[in-house]
Amino acid sequence: MKFQYGQENGRERITIQEIAEKLKLSSTTVSRAISGKGRVSRETQDKIFAFLEENHCIPNINEKAEKRSKNICVLLPGEEGHAQLPYFQEILLSIYDCFSSWNYGVLLVKTTSSDIQALKTLVEQHKVDGVVFTRTMAGDLAVSYLKKQEIPFVVIGSWPETEVIQVDFDQEGGCRDLASVLLRMNIKRIACLCGDKGHIVTQNRLKGIRAAYREAGVFMDEDLLYTGAVHPSIVEKDVMELLGKKVDCILCLDDNICMGVLNALYKNQIKIPQEVKVASCYGSRLLASCYPSVTCLEFDVKEIGGVASRKLLDAINKNADYNKLILGYNVLIKDSTM
Repeated sequence: MKFQYGQENGRERITIQEIAEKLKLSSTTVSRAISGKGRVSRETQDKIFAFLEENHCIPNINEKAEKRSKNICVLLPGEEGHAQLPYFQEILLSIYDCFSSWNYGVLLVKTTSSDIQALKTLVEQHKVDGVVFTRTMAGDLAVSYLKKQEIPFVVIGSWPETEVIQVDFDQEGGCRDLASVLLRMNIKRIACLCGDKGHIVTQNRLKGIRAAYREAGVFMDEDLLYTGAVHPSIVEKDVMELLGKKVDCILCLDDNICMGVLNALYKNQIKIPQEVKVASCYGSRLLASCYPSVTCLEFDVKEIGGVASRKLLDAINKNADYNKLILGYNVLIKDSTM
C-alpha cells in the first residue's frame, strides 16, 4: 500500500479522507474516532486503529479541517403542485431569512419518499452542510441516506426514531380538540377527507380525530373516511358521494383539500353551512379570504421555520439537540360550521 505522504518512524502518513475511503466510512466518523471527540462506536474505533496498525500508518492530524460549503438544503415535496402550497412557501421563506442572516446560502431540492437523486447529487458534490425536511413521509429514503452520510438534518414534522432532530406542531392534539368542538356542537355525521396516508402528518391528524370520538363516546363511521384526495376532480367526486350519504360536515385534513371541497360545493350550488358544514385541520392564506370564513386550526408556520433553522445551525456546529420540540395551535371557530 502506497500513500502520498512521507514516512515518520517507519510509518507512512495517511489523510483522514484516505482512511475513510479505504474503510467505507465518513471522514467525520474517522476524525471523531482518532480525536476521541464525538460519538463513535467502540467497534468502529477498533476497526480504524486496527487498519492503521496493520498498514503501518499514522493519521495526518495536521491536515486542514474539512471545509464547509456555507450552504444548507431545503427539501420540498416533489409531487406536482405541492411545493407551491402556501404552507411550504412560508416555511421556505422563514428558513431563508434565518440562514441568509447567518451568511448561508439556501439550495432547494424537490424529493419524494422514493426519489432522492437530486439530494444525493448535492451531498456527493459537498455542496451542503445541513438539510431541512419540510415534511415527513413513512419510509422516506432521504432520512436513512443523510444519517449514513452523517449530514446534519432536521425534520419539520414527526419521525419514529429519537436520534432525528424534530420540530412539529401538536397535530394530534389540535385535531382532537377541533373534532371535539364539532361533536359538542351536535354535528353528528362528520366526514373526513384526506390525501396520502403515507404522510406522517395525516396519520397524526387522524389519530387526534379518532381520539376525540373515543373521548366523546361516539362511533366514528369509517365509511365516511376518504383518502387519496390529491386532485380537484377526485375531491369533487368524493364531495358528491359524501353529500349523497347525508353528511353534516366535511372535515378536511389540510387547506389544499379544503379549497377543493369549497370549490366543489360552490360549483354545485351547495350552501355552506346551511346544507353542509366545512372545517379544516389547517388554515392558511388559501382559506383566509374564503366566504364564509372557514373553521380551522391555526399554526404559526413562520415560527416553526425559525425554530428548525436554529436547531439545524446548532447541529452543524456540533451542538445537536435531539429533544423533540412541539409547538402549539389555536382552534378558530368560524362561519362555516355555525
